[in-house]
Amino acid sequence: MMSDRGLVYDMSRARRGTTGPQGAFTNNLGIGAAIGAGAFVVNYVLTYVFVAIDGVDTDPIETWKFAGNLLYNAQFVDSEISGGGSSNTENVLSEASGDLTSTVPSLVYQAVPIIVLVVAGVLVVKQAQSRLDTGSSAAAGASIVGGYGVLAVLGVFLFEYSYDIFGQSISVAPEMVPAILLAGIAFPLVLGAIGGAIANEL
Repeated sequence: MMSDRGLVYDMSRARRGTTGPQGAFTNNLGIGAAIGAGAFVVNYVLTYVFVAIDGVDTDPIETWKFAGNLLYNAQFVDSEISGGGSSNTENVLSEASGDLTSTVPSLVYQAVPIIVLVVAGVLVVKQAQSRLDTGSSAAAGASIVGGYGVLAVLGVFLFEYSYDIFGQSISVAPEMVPAILLAGIAFPLVLGAIGGAIANEL
């Protein structure tokens, strides 16, 4: 016969395991946002380090802003180049435009944000205060979108830079809509969820 203490323990454990995906996302949104913001900073710092290793000559562009655009390029967001009454887009990594050396392969630039976001999803689930099933763990991991998405939007303005060529001012910045949809929402939402599901299996 099960003791009262055992019954209480099993009921408590059951309650911890009944957190659904929506509740898991909401309950972990605070820590998820913090970890997501940290993931964005880590991705940026690593991208900056790669630029330094590659020895990219960014003159007259500020290196930290150039690195910021590369971070978006690594997440398949083009940089919009406007000036002189026209505009076009460029992705330095996917177009192999020669702006980078081959010391750090483009694939490394692109792989790092993926790995960091998956790890961020894992960390959220490890910090969760309740037991979660696979679906709820994935939802908890996806909560990194809160912090990562906010910084991804701010970065569009923060990493904008301009320079003069042939007397005309050229402005460069990550494309707004793709930056929001891809870098700000899709990447952290999907990869964070994958990380959360992995954490549950671990």
